[in-house]
Amino acid sequence: MSLEETAITTLGVGGAAMLLLWSLMRGRKATPKGEDNPMPLEETAIKGAIAIGVEVVKKLFEGKKDDKDLISVGLAVGYFYNFLEVISGVIDRDEVDLYDEAKDKKQHYNAETVEVQVILPARLDVSAFRSCEQEFKATKRGYISLKREGQIFGINYTTIQRGEKTGMVIIDLARSLMAVKRFYEEILHYNTNGDTDPRWVNARGHEITAFEETLRRLQERGHGALVNRLQFRKLG
Repeated sequence: MSLEETAITTLGVGGAAMLLLWSLMRGRKATPKGEDNPMPLEETAIKGAIAIGVEVVKKLFEGKKDDKDLISVGLAVGYFYNFLEVISGVIDRDEVDLYDEAKDKKQHYNAETVEVQVILPARLDVSAFRSCEQEFKATKRGYISLKREGQIFGINYTTIQRGEKTGMVIIDLARSLMAVKRFYEEILHYNTNGDTDPRWVNARGHEITAFEETLRRLQERGHGALVNRLQFRKLG
């Protein structure tokens, strides 16, 4: 068994990647004067990352996933940086300018009146997904201006009253978490219908928890604009 396979088997996918990073940061030693470093740090990192990446994909597509391998962690990271970080920046800069396409007008919302709500399925099944979709369809659609990037960004929202001010709740449906079910069905060949497959029964709760916890931890790392504003609503 290779070093990469041993790391993944023992620590899980995420743990193996962190071990690689840790070893690279600690393991670089000064090269004696007059001698060339046999492999630059960057090249070592790339080669190690490729090796682990190949082993991870191979392992999953061969159906060798274990309990430490949670698909939702990576999905949550992508979701955070593609959506929540963008929203956090707009709120932090007090640039929540909503353009209502239907009414052809723009309205500014003070940052203190803006909240963010992420809809999550309480279970990874069709019934819960349908409940999430129905709730999401009841929201309004609009656009906010990303002034720093020079772009517009589509959002769903609802308005609320904050004393004398009108506030807004930006609402999004985390469909990326819903994709976990299809991965288990189509790649790992688990039976995800009902409770007949104990592997799926064990994994589905872990995946939902890992997705939510990943978002919470990322939010705590320098994204203060979301503190006390970000809420998770589980449906289904």
